[in-house]
Amino acid sequence: MKELIKRRQLIPIGVWFVLYMSLFVFQEIVPPKNVHLIRCVLDDLIPYMAVFVYPYVSWFPYVAVCAALAIRNLDDTEYRRAVLILTAGMNVFLLISYVWPTGLDFRESIAYDLTTLSGNLLKFVQTVDTPNSVFPSMHVYVTLVFQYTLELQKKRLPAWGVWLGRVLAALIVLSTMFTKQHSAADVIGAFVLFAVLWAASLKFSWTKRRI
Repeated sequence: MKELIKRRQLIPIGVWFVLYMSLFVFQEIVPPKNVHLIRCVLDDLIPYMAVFVYPYVSWFPYVAVCAALAIRNLDDTEYRRAVLILTAGMNVFLLISYVWPTGLDFRESIAYDLTTLSGNLLKFVQTVDTPNSVFPSMHVYVTLVFQYTLELQKKRLPAWGVWLGRVLAALIVLSTMFTKQHSAADVIGAFVLFAVLWAASLKFSWTKRRI
């Protein structure tokens, strides 16, 4: 276990994550005065569907399982590349959140059906998750990164497991828009950020260095 922790650099990653979450939570507690509202034409075409709260919250076990598989199965180059893409993207998001604060205003029109579990669950989620710091969507970005790690393991995992990941990842991405947690612009921004950092990671020598 000690060798795995050292080889996968889990302690430095853990320290980074604590610092990252501290800065993120600080902005949630002390929101910026001026927020740039995100909206695009697709947002008016996508209906609100509370049932999508289930794939939305399934993001947490999805990430946990994918992270465990990545730590166990990826080779050194694959692992370093995935860590670089993940941490760089999340850092870019945090920088955007402080330099160009973003938010949403269309949650205000949501009428929660409190006679259903999905309605109550979504109300709870949106009570604890403020409509600030939304661009690009980290829910979507992190999903893309971890699905990328699953794709790298196609020959090491059962085919059904990879396909289950694909279906769940697609539902998670859609859920961010159908629950009005994010604008379609946030989702598009996450895809663009992932594509840019994935391409950049292929050229980064740190990902190719032996541990």
